[in-house]
Amino acid sequence: MRKLNNKGSALIVAYVTLYALVTLSAGLVIFNFNDMNYARRYFRSAAAFWLAESGANMFMADTTLLDTENPRTIPLAEGTLRIRKDDKSSAKRKVTVTATVKGVSRKVQLTYPPKPPQVFRTTISVGGDVVIKGNKVSVIMNDRIRMSGKVVNEAKHSNVHFEDKQENFNSGVVTLKYPDLNSNGVPDEFDDFVIYNRDLLNRYQREEVLYIKGNGTYTLAPGSELKDKKIVFIEGDKEGKGNAVIQLNAGLVKDQELTVIATGNVTYNQGGWAAPNSKLNIISWSGYSESAILPGSHNGMVFTHGVASFTDIFETSVSSGGLVANGGLVFEEIWSTKTFNFADMTINDLVPLGFEGLLGGGSTGYTETPDSWRTM
Repeated sequence: MRKLNNKGSALIVAYVTLYALVTLSAGLVIFNFNDMNYARRYFRSAAAFWLAESGANMFMADTTLLDTENPRTIPLAEGTLRIRKDDKSSAKRKVTVTATVKGVSRKVQLTYPPKPPQVFRTTISVGGDVVIKGNKVSVIMNDRIRMSGKVVNEAKHSNVHFEDKQENFNSGVVTLKYPDLNSNGVPDEFDDFVIYNRDLLNRYQREEVLYIKGNGTYTLAPGSELKDKKIVFIEGDKEGKGNAVIQLNAGLVKDQELTVIATGNVTYNQGGWAAPNSKLNIISWSGYSESAILPGSHNGMVFTHGVASFTDIFETSVSSGGLVANGGLVFEEIWSTKTFNFADMTINDLVPLGFEGLLGGGSTGYTETPDSWRTM
């Protein structure tokens, strides 16, 4: 009987020992399995991180990478890259690179400070010829004048002075262009212009914006009536529609900055002197015309996708700021003297209202080197 009890005890001990060994073995298997999963996930996370860094380096090497496709997905090695830029803020460009390797994602974000295009360092920039015609033309152009074409003087009596003129300049440096916002592969189209400026309105408070939608010609008298406005956008449904006539008899109020944008033509009838520290910026798609029947001055940036024309200027007229005319520049019938002076319209490298993020002019509006780099 005692012998049988000894055998039973031995069997129980054997079972306990076996159970302990099985439990220990299972624990070791689970531990090794978890450790292997952790190692695998760590490997994929590290691979995703280095892949994200390579995507960031790709953008730094070519900052035009997203000009035609934003965001952009690129298969690379055993994963994928998704590169996206955000230019909503004129004070900072954000580029986010997301890399995914077998379900594990890592992000790297770059930020770029603004860099005004070279046209903001030039008095007059022209994509084409500067044509001088009419009976009498008297123009003084101080500082830098850059054009992709040449000067064509057809006037009967002209007195035209260029302080620093260069012809046959690179057209990409002397023009501004709108990015491909309708994603059809072609930048700087009328639809891109409209989309850009609709988005622009959303960056400002409602009370700072005057939005006019129509195909007519609208007369504006900047000054006290528009003292609280920053952006006026006149939108027609096609090119040449939605025109503006600016009557500046009273002038802007002190320290006021206003940008008038039109899908059609902008006609500026200058008269009166600009208020201290005021800026009137003008942007038009179809063309720009300026005349003056009273002595006056203008401070601000003028940009037209079309031709800029100065005619019927019968009194002294002085423009301080910059002029960009993608379609060319024409001077006609200037019986007094039209003077252009350079004035820096940027503040801490921020371009004037309405010009944020435009392409061309030697840069894309932001520096080519990021000022910060962080993982997310």
